[in-house]
Amino acid sequence: MTASADRFGPGRSREELRLAQVASGLLMLMDAHRLTGRLPLDVQVQASRLRHAVKLAIQAETPYLPRLAPPPPPAPAGPDPAAAALRAWIAAQPWTQPGPLGWVYLLCFRDPTTGQHAPLQGNGVRGQYAGHYWGWTDNLIRRISQHRNPRWRGAGRLVQVALAAGLSFELAWLEYPATRGRERRLKNQGSAYRRCPLCRGTGGPLDPAAAVAAIQHAPLPDPRPSGRR
Repeated sequence: MTASADRFGPGRSREELRLAQVASGLLMLMDAHRLTGRLPLDVQVQASRLRHAVKLAIQAETPYLPRLAPPPPPAPAGPDPAAAALRAWIAAQPWTQPGPLGWVYLLCFRDPTTGQHAPLQGNGVRGQYAGHYWGWTDNLIRRISQHRNPRWRGAGRLVQVALAAGLSFELAWLEYPATRGRERRLKNQGSAYRRCPLCRGTGGPLDPAAAVAAIQHAPLPDPRPSGRR
C-alpha cells in the first residue's frame, strides 16, 4: 500500500473530513454574522489560512467520498448549543462591538514628589475625588502626548484639572483592540482601582510607544504543527 493510499484510508478520511466540515461551519458562521472583516488583522490572516486549508482538505478527500459510509440521518431541527455558545462568546469580544477600533487606556494620578497614588480631591460638599481616568483613542502616542501638554484643551478635561492641581499621571492599563462602547462599559463598572496594576502593586507604568510597537510588530503564529520543518 502506498503512502498516499494509507494517508487517505477510509478511517482517517472520515475523521479528517469531519474536521474540515467543522472548520467550514465555523467560517460560514463568522461570514454570516459579518465578523471576519472586523477581526484583528493577525486573526484575519489565520482565518484566511484556515479557509484555504479547508478547501484543500475537501478537494483531496473528494475522490474517496464514495468509499465512506453514508452519513447518519439528520438530527431533528433545533438550536445548536455549540453554535449558540460560539455566538455568545463572539458577541462578548471587544473587537465585535460597533464602532472604530482603538485603544482603551487607564491613567493613574500620582504625586510627582513621592510617586504614590494621589487622587484628585474635588471641591464638592461630599468630598468627591478621582484617582483614575478612563479614555479611548485611535492614536495612543498622540493622545498621551496631548494629555501631558498643559495647554491641551481637547478631550480629557479631568486630566488637565489634575495637572493644574499639581498631580502627574502614569499610563497604567491598556486594552487593544477596543471600541468606545468598551470604554463606556469599563467606566460603568466603577472602581478603576481593581484594574490598576500600579495601585495594586502588580505592575509598573506602561510606555505608549513600546505598546504600539509591540502590537504593530507582533509575529503571526506559525501555522505549521510543532515538530515539523
